[in-house]
Order: sequence, then C-alpha cells, then structure tokens
Amino acid sequence: MADKLRGIAEAERGLVAMQAGETGGASGPIPASGLKTQDRRAQQRAISQGLRQFFDTVASEPIPDEFVELLKRIDEGNEGKAGRSE
Repeated sequence: MADKLRGIAEAERGLVAMQAGETGGASGPIPASGLKTQDRRAQQRAISQGLRQFFDTVASEPIPDEFVELLKRIDEGNEGKAGRSE
C-alpha cells in the first residue's frame, strides 16, 4: 500500500513539472508556491485524482480475517456489558 502511495506522489510531482514546462533541474519539480494559479489547480486535480484512485483500491480490498474476528470479539464484549448494566 505504501508503494502505491509513493507511486501516486511521484506521478503527481512529474505531472506538475511537465505542466509548469520545467523539470526543476537537479532539485526536482517546482514547489506549488512557485506555480501559477492554473498550474496549482492542475496540481490539485492530479492530487485529487490520485487520492481517489488510491482510496478506491484500498476500499475494494477484502477485510482481513483477523480484523473481522477482532470486530466480532469487540461486539461480543459490548453485548455482555450491555446485559450487565440492565
């Protein structure tokens, strides 16, 4: 998952540099503060799109069995507490 996020960030940085018409030399892409309004909007769209893709990927992954089991144990514990307080 961290690799996917790094890939999105790298792609976004490259897109910003291309849209700005510069590579930024050895120091990398131009920071957002040095971009024109239009370029900043393009950068924000690229970030939004990357985050949506990342979220969709994570949201579509199955829930690990260990996590499901943990949730069941928590629910069972809460049911036991609710019964004792009545």
